[in-house]
Amino acid sequence: MVDKIGKGILIAVLTIGVLVGAYLGYTRYFVELQERTVELCVDLNDVKRMVAVDNRPLGPVLDEIRKRGIVSVGVFEETLPDANALGEIYSAKGSGVMHIKLNPLYCKLGKKGKIKLPLTYIYAPHDNARKRISSQLRMVLNGGAIKFYDKDKLEVNAAEEELRGLGLGLSELQKNFIYKKGFRIIPRVWNDERYHRGNIPAKIAALKEFDTIIFDGEEILGYPDALKETADELRKHNIRYGYIEIVKQDGDKKLRRLMGRNMIRVHSVPKEELKKLKVDTVLKRFVRAARERKVKLIYVRPFLPPQVVGDITAFNLDYFSAIKQELEQGGFVLGKAQLTYPLDIKAWQILLLGIAVLVGAAFLLNYFIRIPIVITFLGLILLGCAMVVLGVGAGGLLLQKGLALLAAITFPSLAVISTFAVAKKAQFSIWNTILMALNIIAETLIGVFLVMGLLADYRFTLGIEVFSGVKLALIMPILIVALYFILQQGEGTIRERVRGFLNIDVKLAAVFVGLFILGALGIFVARSGNFVLPVPGFEKVVRVFLEGLFFIRPRTKEFLIGYPFLFLAATLMLRGKHKWLWVLAAIGTIAPVSVFNTFCHIHTPVIVSMVRTINGLALGIIIGVVVSFIADKLIK
Repeated sequence: MVDKIGKGILIAVLTIGVLVGAYLGYTRYFVELQERTVELCVDLNDVKRMVAVDNRPLGPVLDEIRKRGIVSVGVFEETLPDANALGEIYSAKGSGVMHIKLNPLYCKLGKKGKIKLPLTYIYAPHDNARKRISSQLRMVLNGGAIKFYDKDKLEVNAAEEELRGLGLGLSELQKNFIYKKGFRIIPRVWNDERYHRGNIPAKIAALKEFDTIIFDGEEILGYPDALKETADELRKHNIRYGYIEIVKQDGDKKLRRLMGRNMIRVHSVPKEELKKLKVDTVLKRFVRAARERKVKLIYVRPFLPPQVVGDITAFNLDYFSAIKQELEQGGFVLGKAQLTYPLDIKAWQILLLGIAVLVGAAFLLNYFIRIPIVITFLGLILLGCAMVVLGVGAGGLLLQKGLALLAAITFPSLAVISTFAVAKKAQFSIWNTILMALNIIAETLIGVFLVMGLLADYRFTLGIEVFSGVKLALIMPILIVALYFILQQGEGTIRERVRGFLNIDVKLAAVFVGLFILGALGIFVARSGNFVLPVPGFEKVVRVFLEGLFFIRPRTKEFLIGYPFLFLAATLMLRGKHKWLWVLAAIGTIAPVSVFNTFCHIHTPVIVSMVRTINGLALGIIIGVVVSFIADKLIK
């Protein structure tokens, strides 16, 4: 009686936790419905190359680009060679000044012997350019490194070669020109080893007129030692950090954490990758990024020769129009990207969700070791107190991640084990195998609601933090299910059952099959990241086909591996064939594991994850029913 009441209380606690998670998930879904604006930005340097090939004027082409829904232009910082090319300055090494007969500006200095051959000399007649360039040079050189001769002649105590790659802010000529065309400007800024804690504030302050910055190159400005100063100054001047997803940049992860809500997710196709892609592929990629990963800013690069021949400008204007059309058909509005509405999870919510996860873990543990209900309650109370001590508020990030990982391991395992444990009393029918699959997914969704609540705050939805322990969450449920069915074989103590299992005679063919399964699991785990194993060409074709068929592509491993093996295991179970359940049910666990993993991608909208799961379930049931029918015939 006590056990029955105690179990009822535990189920009630778990139910309350699920309701809290569902509420937080609904709140997130409602916020996501409001965020339908996507900003398109084009790279100015690429547009210049494009019009240069066709020998067209830049201004009219920018007007046409503006009509295609592109509202922003990415502008790289000016360098000394750029400023020379624009006619803003004339710069040369001292030796060049002395030998080239274009040096009347420095004639008097030369005659007096004041021109030093290794140093750099700049003639800057325009006030704004002179102030900006001299200010930028002072940031990275000591104050005495720059000397003025007259109002507009500078001597820089550095070799010209050392200054060529240094960013000198944005050209006033380019800024004014782009503003007149009606565009916003997004600066592209790169790091330099000469930037440090002392000059980072001045560097950022010089860009305070802009509201978004995207860093270029392999490093974030201020990496490795001055990222905190970079973040402090960006926040001080209300400048958003444009985080380029997938692309690796040193210091990116730390800056995201330091920036908090003041960041925006950016998607771009790198120039080298763009050379290998077709327009249709890129269009689908942009729409997918906005729909499935909540990308708010798409950085567009035009197609250039030799990939495109003929009228390059006309080709790319059509390409820009197609981007606009595809995004609008996907339900998005083109314009300036807005900051994401912040979601915060309360301390009491984390505590309640955490206790619910622990209840699920206790239920799973009871399938292996029978624990008295009093001990279970005592353990939950102690662990609840530990959560309070560890901190469930702003400092509870590790606790949130740990509980989410525990849920990801617990509930797919519990769903498979509990369903098959009940199914021992049932008789075989196709309908019963379908019910078993549906029950497994339903029980998995209990954990899904809990993890949606645990990871509902802005740090996860913006991609500042991610679900940790992906590899463990993928492989541990498979091992737990395998262990459970191994222990179900034979009689006696656990040690005797394990010993009996290990003494089973195995044919060489079974060894090869086992090695194949281990290899497949290795690939399954490795493919869970973005940078481990590439996607084969054939699979890319299949993915495109599935996306066109289902709108939201179901996960291949669910309907081709997980569900078929679940149905096969269910068929054997219902027919009383238990010998190989430890293998078949374990592989079938890939289905609920994949479903759970889908909802752990918190940056993906809730509705997208739901549709993906439903599509995978529907296709998996169809394939699973066929597998079950064939297996039953073979058994007979």
